[in-house]
Amino acid sequence: MNVKSIIFGTTATLFLFNNVSAKTKVSLKQAFEKKLISAKSICAGGLELNYSITNLIKDSLCITIPAGWRFNSDAGKNDYQDILITHDEILVLRSKEVKTFDIKGFCCEATKGGPQKGAKYTLGKMADNSLVALAQYLKDHPVDQNTQQYSVWAISDNKETANITSSNDSIATLVRSFVANVKGEPQPWYTLLKKSNVSQTGAIYDFPIRFKADITYSVAKTCYSYCYIIDEKGNTVSEIFGKWLQPENYDYKADFNVRGFKKGDYTLVLKNDKSALFEKSFSI
Repeated sequence: MNVKSIIFGTTATLFLFNNVSAKTKVSLKQAFEKKLISAKSICAGGLELNYSITNLIKDSLCITIPAGWRFNSDAGKNDYQDILITHDEILVLRSKEVKTFDIKGFCCEATKGGPQKGAKYTLGKMADNSLVALAQYLKDHPVDQNTQQYSVWAISDNKETANITSSNDSIATLVRSFVANVKGEPQPWYTLLKKSNVSQTGAIYDFPIRFKADITYSVAKTCYSYCYIIDEKGNTVSEIFGKWLQPENYDYKADFNVRGFKKGDYTLVLKNDKSALFEKSFSI
């Protein structure tokens, strides 16, 4: 057996020992209720927490923080963003051990300021039913961080469900469908790819990149059409695309670069030389 195999085997054994041999296995809520632990939660910078736990009993502990657990800002006048966990965290402590865990999550208060390093947070509790349902879904259906963040905001801050996009659109479609169902709204007729940038201080910047929509048209005879986007004042703000349309019902795939578009309401227009064939509003 080579050295790498020995090291791997030893590491795997230790991991198994730490998780299986822990005598008391509880959720974080149960650990607090039974007074098995004491803890404090401090922002490590951005959407990361240093969660320091003291095991108060003689037995070892295996503690589960379930997906859907929410850490609220506890920084007094500085009302920072709350943090939602979308995966299960497993924390293992030996008897009487004091240990600090690095816990990462997603912003669930987009309108609040980014948390500063050292800011205090509560020890946490389960979020409301809608966010818990989403967190459990994301735990079982992994997607990239950008898609997760916009999924959370779609529920926590009522952001557009259409902002939930991914490089794998079949997966993103399922997430959009789930979120729309939780919110009790129809599936969005378009998608708007946006990118969020959460700085190390937690400040959030997001910007639009690409607008897409599959629209259905109907014309009596072959005609030439134009597809474009207008702003609230009726000004054309996108490149105009022209295409011949055939006399039947067909899907038209609209695909526009919307980098630099300001926040506001816009309208997608498909028209021929006589009338508008499709006209529908969306928001950025």
